[in-house]
Amino acid sequence: MHEWARRVRRDWPPFEEERRGGWWFGFAEGITKRANCALVVDPDADVSEVTSRYSTRGLRPCVQVWPGEEAVDRRLADHGYRVVEPTLVLARELDERPEGPGTSRIDDSPGPAWADRPERRILGQVRTAYGVAERGLGRGAAVLDGESVGVCGMFTEPHARGRGTAGRLLADLLGWAHDRGARRAYLCVVADNVSALRSYERSGFVGVSEYHNRVLP
Repeated sequence: MHEWARRVRRDWPPFEEERRGGWWFGFAEGITKRANCALVVDPDADVSEVTSRYSTRGLRPCVQVWPGEEAVDRRLADHGYRVVEPTLVLARELDERPEGPGTSRIDDSPGPAWADRPERRILGQVRTAYGVAERGLGRGAAVLDGESVGVCGMFTEPHARGRGTAGRLLADLLGWAHDRGARRAYLCVVADNVSALRSYERSGFVGVSEYHNRVLP
């Protein structure tokens, strides 16, 4: 299994997992593709196993494909699986504490801004800080795992985008994580989300890997 696939899986865990037939399967009642996908364990694994495992649960079959898994990718394409949401993994070091403005509210439990978000069930399984930007204009979460922190669930209200809201929230989340021992940070962002990419790059993140989903229509 790809190193980054393993880390992302650990920080965004499914409700159920199963290793079978050269695949690692994750199931989370359909809440996000990231938690409801197969990961490659054996490059010779049978694609039909993925189709069967997810279809029997009423879930769309999905495989997360990482660099070095090109042979599997070709077989998935031959079985009719289509590429969905090419995604970049960005990372940065946290040797020094990021100086956020302190305008975000960061709590160890989800508040009203997260009340209707189904992904909070996933985040509830790991050590998570829930952030809300000033005036409730955005939200984001930080999953702490030793010296690593994964930033996820970033969202800014449409009318507040392009005004630095996400950058300020991100800095506050990273400061929270640094205070608790994190020295490395990463996040995943859909490759065509240009505005988010620019914001993350301004915050010191650089590309370290990538993946895409193969989904059966």
